[in-house]
Amino acid sequence: MTLERVVLRPYALPLKQAWRAASATLVERRGMLIGVFSEGLAGWGDCAPLPSSDEPGCAWAFAVLEQAAGALRGMTLDVALDGISGIENAQARWAVETALLELSARQRGQPLHEALGAKPVPRVAVNAAVGALDDGCDERVAAALVDGFSVLKVKVGVGDWRDEARRLRALASGAGRFRLDANRAWSEADAAIFLDAVADLPIDGVEEPVSHPTLEKLRRLQDRYPFALAVDESLFELGPKNLFAARAVRRLVMKPARIGGFRETMRLAGNAAAAGLEVVITSVVDSAVGVAAAAHLAALVAPEQVHGLATSTWLACDVATPLSVRDGALELADEPGLGLAPSGEFAQF
Repeated sequence: MTLERVVLRPYALPLKQAWRAASATLVERRGMLIGVFSEGLAGWGDCAPLPSSDEPGCAWAFAVLEQAAGALRGMTLDVALDGISGIENAQARWAVETALLELSARQRGQPLHEALGAKPVPRVAVNAAVGALDDGCDERVAAALVDGFSVLKVKVGVGDWRDEARRLRALASGAGRFRLDANRAWSEADAAIFLDAVADLPIDGVEEPVSHPTLEKLRRLQDRYPFALAVDESLFELGPKNLFAARAVRRLVMKPARIGGFRETMRLAGNAAAAGLEVVITSVVDSAVGVAAAAHLAALVAPEQVHGLATSTWLACDVATPLSVRDGALELADEPGLGLAPSGEFAQF
């Protein structure tokens, strides 16, 4: 297949309410779709710089994507896929690889995860993203339970630890399991104080509890608690090889946009699983295209795990109709490619 046309579609999607974490507050999701076309078929990818990216970081990601898009025109699909590693920005590389792989899957008439060698996976279990422990959290938790979610992801480290521990305990009576994300909010000592206060609750795991993590700090905390501690944004700071060898935590949370694509995420996930770590795929309120791509990746690397991909309801509008979420699982459409396509202004050429 020769890539006959390549288009870019920037977007700015407002959130229904602010997404709060220890280090950032998100009120709008900015990104850029890339579409590649050949023989009447299309493949789409999503470049959405992480909220931690500053303006120069966002500009760099979009500039690299624009450069890659210009180079793709007229290439064969095979040559384009072979050149993915040369795209220097991880988020742009994730977008381009997603678009090319979806185009290939559509040519083969298969859902993306099947085209990449996985057995058919109709559903991927996901946690509910209920946000911070603010005054609206009770309602969000209640709605998530009605919708069939059994794992609830809560942002912690945003306010006073005593208030957060009290609110979490009040929620525990009717809830499922809590997946806590501190986004590196605490010192090792403060992390232990908070986790001691909630350790008897149904905790599924705790992401990034320490502000300046080391393997030794994480191992001491992991040895102290029965639930899994997880590394996300600290993966490359600590070093994947060092982390896997030390087994300082029991879970690895992977954002494919940060890691830089399908193949690199699959490689790291395989190494993590071989070292005995659980693997969870997640996103940060990405567009429907980005979430669908991550869901197919989750079906490839850890179909039995509960992943962090049920964030589309936080967006006031989207670039496409998101994949359906029912009874705590994302449903992968039995259609070629991602199972969705951009709509409205994003589908105009």
